[in-house]
Amino acid sequence: MKKLYLFNPENDMALASGSPYYMPPASAKKMANDLAVLPAWYADAGSEILVGDSRQVDWLRDGCRLSLPVNGVLSVTDEYEEIIPWGWSPALKHRLGMDTVRGVDVETLRGLSSRMTAVNLLPKLRIEGTIGESSWLTSLENVSAFSLKHDRVLLKAPWSGSGKGIQPLCGLPDDNLQGWIRRIIATQGGVVGEPFYEKVKDFAMEFKVEGKDVAFGGYSLFETDARGIYKENFLASDATIEEMLSEYVSREVLHAIRKSLLQELSLLLGGNYQGYLGVDMMIVRSEEGKCLVHPCVEVNLRMNMGVVSRLLFDRFMVPEAVGRYVIEFFPQRGEALKAHEKLMSQHTLVIEGGRVRIGYLPLVPVFEDTNYLIYVII
Repeated sequence: MKKLYLFNPENDMALASGSPYYMPPASAKKMANDLAVLPAWYADAGSEILVGDSRQVDWLRDGCRLSLPVNGVLSVTDEYEEIIPWGWSPALKHRLGMDTVRGVDVETLRGLSSRMTAVNLLPKLRIEGTIGESSWLTSLENVSAFSLKHDRVLLKAPWSGSGKGIQPLCGLPDDNLQGWIRRIIATQGGVVGEPFYEKVKDFAMEFKVEGKDVAFGGYSLFETDARGIYKENFLASDATIEEMLSEYVSREVLHAIRKSLLQELSLLLGGNYQGYLGVDMMIVRSEEGKCLVHPCVEVNLRMNMGVVSRLLFDRFMVPEAVGRYVIEFFPQRGEALKAHEKLMSQHTLVIEGGRVRIGYLPLVPVFEDTNYLIYVII
């Protein structure tokens, strides 16, 4: 009996919908297909990866520069002991024709995946050396009152795709934003309001849930674009990343947050979730110029790019390596292939003892019709 891994990046949008009949947009389907091989880098040995193209099966067998102990398959059968997606939603459960999911209550998971979870968790993590305020707002009047307390705020829909469902506000909302606020409150029960912070660094703490036990999985140091959409991860050892973070805040604060999260996540999840999750954080600069930790910006109850980059480094990079884990979108046919060929010529790959020392490593096969590219440069 084998494990089957699959990449479904539309998971957050499927959770926002809540419908078992949700259909992802064409862009999400394309991303899922282009990057279908990605789970091969974090899957257990002997597992299989669901892909959408026989060329990807061939690449896993013969084309990848590192030996991956997994196989690609083109369909789901009844032979699998466990199916491990990027994330669970009612839509995926319906798509796979599953009545139950091992170790995961999918309906309860949708509630836990709301941004309201971060609102409730944040006060429990507030210690000296931290900052952060987050409010659950259930009326337009609540939103206006919250906004007037702060110079600038961010409003967030409880469920939305990565980097989406977020609206900035300064003062009172105009007619268009009022319409958005009323719609989100009507469909999702409320909106989350947060003051705007002067961000210095984005980072996350990653965890793994097995049974009812929660273990720390490492750090993720990442970058987003101006809209908050994920761009890339910094690749380095866990010790190196903690050293970098400690240039801004003390290790004692980081360790105390981690300890509190291990306790709180265990209580919160209560056996309703299995697998990896991430808690996004920020180092922010206070009005007095001091760097503080915002310990709970988002809780991602799914696999995420931070976990992938952490496992990828620990499994396949030499310990002293430093690099980037990057995802890029190329809208025109052939652009991704040209970028791939250019990177290959500019950054010669050097592998020692099955680990990357330096160079460019594509994590998925790249073809003429590829639009999404994900790769490592050391």
